[in-house]
Amino acid sequence: MEKGTGTGSAPDAPCRRIALLIQYDGTAYNGWQVQVGGLTVQGELERAIAVLTRQEKRVTGSGRTDAGVHAHCQIAHFDDTTDIPLKRMCAGLNGLLPKSISVKNAYLVPGDFHARYRAIAREYLYLIHNHPQRNPFMIHRAMWLREPLDTDYLRRVASRLIGEHDFKSFCKKISAEGNTVRRVDEIEFTRMDELVVMRIKGNAFLHNMVRSIAGTLLEMHGERREPEYLDGIVLARDRDAGGITAPPCGLYLNRVWYDPPLSSMPAAY
Repeated sequence: MEKGTGTGSAPDAPCRRIALLIQYDGTAYNGWQVQVGGLTVQGELERAIAVLTRQEKRVTGSGRTDAGVHAHCQIAHFDDTTDIPLKRMCAGLNGLLPKSISVKNAYLVPGDFHARYRAIAREYLYLIHNHPQRNPFMIHRAMWLREPLDTDYLRRVASRLIGEHDFKSFCKKISAEGNTVRRVDEIEFTRMDELVVMRIKGNAFLHNMVRSIAGTLLEMHGERREPEYLDGIVLARDRDAGGITAPPCGLYLNRVWYDPPLSSMPAAY
């Protein structure tokens, strides 16, 4: 059972670390990370925490989603010295946040937990609305592509990216100056009526990596390239060798894994 009166700051309360599970529609935001002169998810969350706890806190997310990118499962942590119960923390934050952001759960985590550096795997979805005519409900939710997609072909090509590779050809050039080796554990394509979904799981992802992979695979599909063509793009280690960067509206941060899992921690729900 959660303890605390929920009255806010408690003078003798020990510092505790809280992890939040957050969902958001990223359409209206300039990404996750706080920036000068831009509306961001992190900024809105920190504003709500400051009002609720009467303390200004820096929140650390598991990943920095770009402008227009969505999240089913963004994890963020902050340190707190209030005695607000976790359920009330969720309800209070949701009462202060815009309707496009929701705190779905809160966890009491160890003091050395880190939302970004303790993550052992991440999963993204990329959604493609595949139909000759546009769908008004998908405008800010998925990439629109008229040409019928062959998901069997996309699976065959994408499977060549599984494993540890240098993904320099699939990241923003400014990110290519550091270590660009990453491990992709799973990548698959599924069709649900008009919607084609690319699901990709790996240990970590470079800036624009998922969108660059999606754009390259779709470009290869349109040009009727042989699957082996992708090997040359990987070996080139040059962003110019890859295909387009798919638009941000189709990208969703879908899941983040930790060891031990958050499900083993005290939680609001």
